[in-house]
Amino acid sequence: MKPIGKILKSKRESLGMTLLDMEQRIRIQRQYITMIENNDFESLPNPDYAVGFVKKYADSVNLNGDKLIEEHQAELPTSKISAREAKKALKTHTAQDTEVVLPLIKLIALVTVLCTIVWLFAVYLFPAEEKWEAESINPSRNIASKSETTTKPVAKNKEQTKEPAATTVNYHSFDGTVLNYDVKTNEPVSIRIKSSVPAWIQLDDDQKKSYTFQNVTDRTVKINKNVKTFRLMSGNDPSLTVTLNGQKVDVPKDAEQLITRTYQFNIMKEKGA
Repeated sequence: MKPIGKILKSKRESLGMTLLDMEQRIRIQRQYITMIENNDFESLPNPDYAVGFVKKYADSVNLNGDKLIEEHQAELPTSKISAREAKKALKTHTAQDTEVVLPLIKLIALVTVLCTIVWLFAVYLFPAEEKWEAESINPSRNIASKSETTTKPVAKNKEQTKEPAATTVNYHSFDGTVLNYDVKTNEPVSIRIKSSVPAWIQLDDDQKKSYTFQNVTDRTVKINKNVKTFRLMSGNDPSLTVTLNGQKVDVPKDAEQLITRTYQFNIMKEKGA
């Protein structure tokens, strides 16, 4: 028989939920959820929390918590308390940790302030000596060199007047399934995907090319210069961020909590691209 923790984990993953999603749903810290999924009940602050946490977890993923606990009674600690009592005890445990850490933080802050005061005092008493440079005996000899130095910034200014390459990404619409964007650019297109947890992504373009990547946390993909429309599909992380040529792709509020998203980019090349 599969361990109770593995059953819970498999059910969570089949629903496409991350540890962060589960933490937000049942209000139990991710580190304790991981202990439950590994059947590591003895590592909980109090093993008696196990039964209450398992029932809360199981009920949240549409499993029969009471039946599951009855079938796997041998894997669980003998004592038990409710999930509400367990959460209350965990808060007390966290408060005790805070009482220990807070004095240390105050001590570090005090030392930092004292060091700053000592440094300012030293700077005030011992200012840096100014370097003395003799002036030229014949200033007229420096005329040529001065004129040369004034011409250099002019050359730089000419370089700065050149129009830099630019890309703009404008949100267009969201039909409940696909997020549409208009992209104007005069440079090659590359897309960067960053995720706080390993996520899967898929890219499809109008050149009939398709790419799939697993366990992505930070990846950049160059888009073929002939592509005019391409789609990005992503999953596992609602906090995933996408940038196109360094421009962040904005997501409307009604799509922020989607675990799986589909972006469509319509590229319009400007003259000179």
